[in-house]
Order: sequence, then structure tokens, then C-alpha cells
Amino acid sequence: MNATNPDHPKSVTFYILGGAGDLVRRLLLPGMAGYLSEYDDTRIDLVGSGRSERDDYPQLVRDSLAEADMDVDDAVVERLAERATYVVADATDPGDLRKLFDAREPGERSVLYFALSPSVTAAAVDALAEVDLPDGLILAMEKPFGEDAATAEELNGKLLNVTDEDHIFRVDHFNYETALSNLTGLVGANALFAAGWDNTDIETVEIIYDESLGLEGRAEFYDSNGAMRDMLQSHLLQVMAHALAAGSPDTATDILAATTIDPDSVRRARYTAGEIDGRRLPAYAEEEGVDPERGTETLFQVTADVDTDRWRGVPVVLRSGKAIGNPRQEIAVTYRRRGHEDELEINPGTRLIFPFTDEVAVEVNVSDHGYRQNLQRVTLRTELVPSRLTPYGRVVRAILAADRTTEVPADAPRRSWEIIEPVLAAFADGSVPLEEYPAGSQGPEGW
Repeated sequence: MNATNPDHPKSVTFYILGGAGDLVRRLLLPGMAGYLSEYDDTRIDLVGSGRSERDDYPQLVRDSLAEADMDVDDAVVERLAERATYVVADATDPGDLRKLFDAREPGERSVLYFALSPSVTAAAVDALAEVDLPDGLILAMEKPFGEDAATAEELNGKLLNVTDEDHIFRVDHFNYETALSNLTGLVGANALFAAGWDNTDIETVEIIYDESLGLEGRAEFYDSNGAMRDMLQSHLLQVMAHALAAGSPDTATDILAATTIDPDSVRRARYTAGEIDGRRLPAYAEEEGVDPERGTETLFQVTADVDTDRWRGVPVVLRSGKAIGNPRQEIAVTYRRRGHEDELEINPGTRLIFPFTDEVAVEVNVSDHGYRQNLQRVTLRTELVPSRLTPYGRVVRAILAADRTTEVPADAPRRSWEIIEPVLAAFADGSVPLEEYPAGSQGPEGW
């Protein structure tokens, strides 16, 4: 059903740095198309940019949406494609940035989207300091935000030299995944769950995002970053912060400020050759573009400790890996066991599960025909109405509506780097062994 909303602008101009890159083609453009299918009274003028010549940017938009296999009308595709143009521009050159802004008049809401590497992003922000920006321009900053705590802090300073915090929007699309929105909605709007959302009732929290995919042509990026930088700093810590802050006075910033990684919990591994869903994957170290001497991890698992009154003593397990068979992708909350003392060992605690799909599940113990001593485990599962918007569609909506409910807080990138830097140092000095697991398995034995 199409929608109109007074909080959403009718005319939008998106200027995109890195406008023909992989992220834009796979994620951002489909997100924009989904947004337009929801808000049929909105017009988006799209100005892509990059150093390379592009003969037909509107066709790139059409091709990207076709490859995304989206359920949107052809008319929506054309609404986006026909108003798309491209400017050859060096994002670090003030003159080229002026040319970019001159290509289209600002809309009721104007956004400059940074789909660039961290080093180029920093240089582009320096160049912006020499440019008169369109009134009200929002700087949408794509992850990764800096390359360590120092560069993240430096980038914040550079941004505030260009504009104020109200015009900076830090993007992490994992904050707009259904797993997190379902969790925060359930806890925030239901007293049954809100009352027990703390260490009194909750025993453990797991945030797991494993993937069956291997490198998929991303060796240049992935081998220099690894799973820890790619997934923990940028995504899982942000999801954790918003999840634990749900229904409480604590903010995501408060949660991250109180978070440390238990050094004894840190595990890392990389996949060897194996088979997933009938396809053969070579060993990571043998993938084209990989330097095996780097020792890049493709799987990690850590336990975070959150030293707040609500969460002290509750281990939060964070894990992500590639080339995993039957991968888990969920937030799972296990409650403390209840019952007579002699029942505690045999009765598992209630589990609340939020998959990264449109469903919610609860695992509970129920009596077998009313006989208390004979309990059975039952999973109550409900499928939710699927959203027409992808996570990036929700990112677009949040930026345009100035909805900062689940954006990345200003200090979060720096703090997230601080949290993982001791772990990265342990990786570098070899104090955390690099284990192995066959592609298609669940990871190393014993994890």
C-alpha cells in the first residue's frame, strides 16, 4: 500500500560519492526504489559521481534494480532512473564537489551520501570544508567509520568543522534489520518483556550472524580487514547496544561505554576447502587475491561484558563467520531457569529468538498433559507481515524523516574501535591461535 506522510519530504536530492560502486548498486539503489514504492508522492533526484566516465547512469540504475530482483513496479524503476544523472568528480577535489552540487538543485531535503573507503572519506570531508554546501544538506556517512579509534575520532572532528551534528547521519544498515526492530518493538511496547529485560531474569544473550557465502570476489577488501573489523566493529556491537538499551533509560552510547571483551573468550578461525549447498569452496588461503601469510580470520567469537546495573553478569556472545553450513542469523535471549531446585538441571530456560527475517520465536517448557514432572519443549513461532522496505530502504526513510532512533550515535564508532583494538592486537601478536574449519561446517569443533 502506497503511503503519504507529512514527515517525509516531497522532493529529495541525493548526491552520491562513489555512485557506481558495489554498495550503491546492490543495496542503496534498491533501498531508494523500495522507498519510492512506499511514498508515491516523493520525487528523488539522483546525482551519482565517481572518477570514471559513465555513459548511461540511468541504465545503471535500471540494471541494478533488475539484478536486485525487487518486487517493484516498472513505473517506480523509471521514477528513479529517469531523474538520475552522473558527474565525473574526484570526491577529494573542492572544485569537483562544487560541480556535483551544481548538477541538480537541492530538494526539500538534500543528502550527500558517502559510499567511499575510510581514507577517501576523510579526504572528501576535508575538501567539503572549502565548499559552500546546499542549505540543510545531510551528510550520510557509510561504514566503516575510520580505520581505528584515532581515525574515527579525527573524522568526527573533521565533520564538525563542516557542519553540525544535526546534519550528520551515521549509517549502519544492521540497525534497520528486522531482528533488531522486532526486539526493540516487543520489549519497548510490552510490559511482559520489558519487566524482565535485565540481569535478574536473563542469563545470556547471543547475537550471531553466520553466512554460507565465501569471499564472493571481495578478497581485496576482506583480506585486509577480516571478520572482526567487517562485522563486530561495524555491525554486531551496534546491534547489541540498541538491543540492550531497549525499554530502559540507558542509551546505546551508555551500553558501549560500559562494554569490554572478555580476553579469555576470544576465538578466531578461517575456512578450509569444503562444500556448501552442492558447491565446492576452495580454502580461504587459496582464494584469488588472498595473502595466506596475513592470517586473516573468516570467523570469530567473543563474549562481551556490559558493566551496567541492568546487564552486569550477563554474557553477550557475539559471533560471525563465512562459509558456514546452515548458518544461524539471529538474536537469541535465554532466560534464567525457573522451577523447583531439583528441576533446574533438566528444564532449560525460556528462549526468545529474533531471526534476521520477519518472524519471532519463543521456546518454552509446558507440562505434558498437566503432569508437572513431565515437561516438553515447545517452540511458539509467528511470521510477521513482511516489510516492503529492505534495511537500506529503512535507512533512506530514516535519513529523510530525520528519524535518529536507531542511527549510529556520534561516539559509537570510536568506542567500538576501542572495544575491539585489544582483540586485534592479540590477533596480530599470535596470542589468539588461528583455528580452521571446513567450509560447510558449523565452525571448529568445541566452539
